[in-house]
Amino acid sequence: MTDGATFAERVHARVRALGSRVCLGIDPRPHAHPSTHPERFAGDPAKTARAVVAYVRAVLDATDDLIACAKPQSAFFEALGVPGVIALAQVLADLRERGIPAILDAKRGDIGSTAEAYAAAYLADGVFAADALTVNAYLGLDTLEPFLAAALAGHRGLFALVKTSNPGSGDLQDLATEDGRKVHERLADALAARAERLPADADGYTALGAVVGATYPAELTAARARLPRSLLLVPGYGAQGGRGDDVAGAFDATGVGAVVNASRTLLYPTAGDDVGPAARAAALAMRDDLNRALEARGR
Repeated sequence: MTDGATFAERVHARVRALGSRVCLGIDPRPHAHPSTHPERFAGDPAKTARAVVAYVRAVLDATDDLIACAKPQSAFFEALGVPGVIALAQVLADLRERGIPAILDAKRGDIGSTAEAYAAAYLADGVFAADALTVNAYLGLDTLEPFLAAALAGHRGLFALVKTSNPGSGDLQDLATEDGRKVHERLADALAARAERLPADADGYTALGAVVGATYPAELTAARARLPRSLLLVPGYGAQGGRGDDVAGAFDATGVGAVVNASRTLLYPTAGDDVGPAARAAALAMRDDLNRALEARGR
């Protein structure tokens, strides 16, 4: 399914070709737009899910030359039941056909054979295959190994949760450990050590990336330094409050090394019929905001 290029290479090729570091978050909320509202279909879940696929395609038609990658959120599709899971497979297939790297945001994490099964579902060549997968490493670093093995075998990527964008992330992630580092800093350092033992592309990036939220700019900048061989996936832009200046520290000196995700801002920019033009305008605004922030830092 891949062309032999690593996930990081595929993402950076689009970043450089399109001049965009935007990741389109695909979190379908049927009630958020009249064209997908369940009431329009008398609550029929299959018809609602088909409308969601058509809606996402309209957004992709308008924005596919402005986005570096896309991030379907598995939970929003699962919430629609079996038709929603089918819709997820269709959206992933659409992204593959368009050549847009897909990060499946499923935050999977488990031990042993269960982790292997998750990896086979999302990082092999099945209907839910993605170019990268978000994973939860807080169960222990050994739980990453089945996912890493699958990612390396298929030229795919992982994004391990490090410092998440939610207000309560500090409840556990910011706790100080005996050596003075916070929990998320110790995890970042452990991931960096694991990445040192992985093959890297010409830009120095490996298959092991990290998730660090835009809502914590100082931690994001520090994570870039702590994780020099990891792509950063940066959620929290837009509706959660993050802006270009907040995320500029996620990028390396050449202006690559990260993608910034926005979901509601890009997927639901209007309640009217002008979804395509509105989504394109929102993606352009985000692209330009990120680029201005990087230019201000000489990147």
